[in-house]
Parts: sequence; C-alpha cells; structure tokens
Amino acid sequence: MIKFPFSLKSKDDPNERPSAAFTAYCDAELERLRDAGEVLDEPRFKAAMDLALARLRVIEKEAGA
Repeated sequence: MIKFPFSLKSKDDPNERPSAAFTAYCDAELERLRDAGEVLDEPRFKAAMDLALARLRVIEKEAGA
C-alpha cells in the first residue's frame, strides 16, 4: 500500500511530490493487474492516469512547489 503525501513534500522523501507518489502507485497497480490476469483496458487506465497527473501538476505549480 502506498501512502500519498497530503502536503507538497512527503515526510519520507523531502523531494517527492504528490504527482510522483501517484505515478508510482499507478505503475504498481498496473503491474499488479497485469500479473493477476484481470481484464484491463490499458489505454483507458493510462488516459485516466494522465488526466489525474495533469491536474496534480497544476495544483503543485500553483502552490509553488
């Protein structure tokens, strides 16, 4: 299980941003789904991930991180 930093900096890694934590989580989840053999619409998964990342990066930029 991954912990998402709720501030712009994680307590574990001062240079890690929420978008980096989210990317790591998505990559791990994508790999888990592939390994489990579950039906997965990978293009849709990646499109949703890209949309969420774009929004996170805007928030980070606005906050000056």
